[in-house]
Amino acid sequence: MTELQKQSTPDRTAPDGPAQDGPAQEEAVRPSDPAADPEADPEAVRFALPAALVGAAAVVAVGSLWGLWYLPFLSGLAIGTATAVRALRARTAVLAGTAAALAGWGAPLVWRAASGEAVAGTARTVAALAGLPALASLVIAVTLLLGLLQALLGVWLGRTATAALRPAR
Repeated sequence: MTELQKQSTPDRTAPDGPAQDGPAQEEAVRPSDPAADPEADPEAVRFALPAALVGAAAVVAVGSLWGLWYLPFLSGLAIGTATAVRALRARTAVLAGTAAALAGWGAPLVWRAASGEAVAGTARTVAALAGLPALASLVIAVTLLLGLLQALLGVWLGRTATAALRPAR
């Protein structure tokens, strides 16, 4: 075959007619991006969610020590977006966001209490000022609940916005 014939021959890689059922169509539907395909690399997929969870909890914990109270929301937003893009279940996103928020806000509280700061005394004072019973555990539980609520709202917004911005199939 000459060069001229090669150039004039139509490309047969794309189907000419309507799509047929079978393996050719399955390959056309599969995503070409390995990050979008959870079955692409089993080792990477197996460690991706725990690594993201530990990273999100660490970011929330460091931010909590610096007084950045809104980081559970941002970590939930990132987790919700990532799980929606990777087509993981909503249950996975909720559990990851919950664990990141509770670990991220709980670890600094435990750290501060172990290092001798007056966490319980401060919590009792806050409870008394709020008109609640002077129970430190109540204020600490409400604090963790607020972090949890922020993370869940972030997960919801991340998954919803990703679904709304995704092109129709």
